[in-house]
Amino acid sequence: MLTAHPDDEVFAHGAAIAMLSQQGSRVVLRTASGGEAAENDVTSSGEARRRRAARLDAACTRLGVSEWNWLAEGRWTDTAGRPTPGSLTTASVSDLTEVIADQIQKIIPDVVLTVGPDGLTGHPDHILIHRAVAAAAASCDVPVFGSYLLPADIAQGRDLLATILPGERVGSGRMTGRHEPSPTTLAAPAHAAEARRAALDEYAKGLGTSALTEVVHVFPGRGDSLLLRAVLDAIGWQTERYARHTA
Repeated sequence: MLTAHPDDEVFAHGAAIAMLSQQGSRVVLRTASGGEAAENDVTSSGEARRRRAARLDAACTRLGVSEWNWLAEGRWTDTAGRPTPGSLTTASVSDLTEVIADQIQKIIPDVVLTVGPDGLTGHPDHILIHRAVAAAAASCDVPVFGSYLLPADIAQGRDLLATILPGERVGSGRMTGRHEPSPTTLAAPAHAAEARRAALDEYAKGLGTSALTEVVHVFPGRGDSLLLRAVLDAIGWQTERYARHTA
């Protein structure tokens, strides 16, 4: 599994990870950046990465991830999509593809999970990761499945939030959803949904397990994380949508 930032594994693949690990599969995660931008109350990028790494480690334990590590030994940083030196946003597709292909050849996975062409949320780092993963997996002849949301899923999430935060804008505006010609909808068992909620709590207290009416008052952001939380409430925490992709 390849993601751009810590917490993407929960939002994009949490149900699948929990289900597969419970079934005895070995789930391996590689994350391209340290998620530093999410720890906005820390001034040191090193401390931000260490804090985020601890959250990621705890979330992986909740989900049942067998092993995780940074891609390219933590070469890229998370700058919330801003193109600054050393940021994931400025990485080239060819460079990422080479690094990812090397990991695929070492791990030899049966299947690779990542986000779909729209990056699930439209985030430029997510889209970049999709393009590189699709190219790398194709070169290694490994099937790659990208997670995505339907426009109707996002609309349901917005409707939920509108009843709680009338008149407030939530989300970056980049998350619009997509339709896939050959979709696969995962309906994981209840334990997977519970593990996914608990894993999200590791990133922000109550973000996964508290009621949405409480989350909007204690969670500081009004970005895509909150919108994704509402979408999961709307479509079900055990639900994930995937489509197979090639380069």
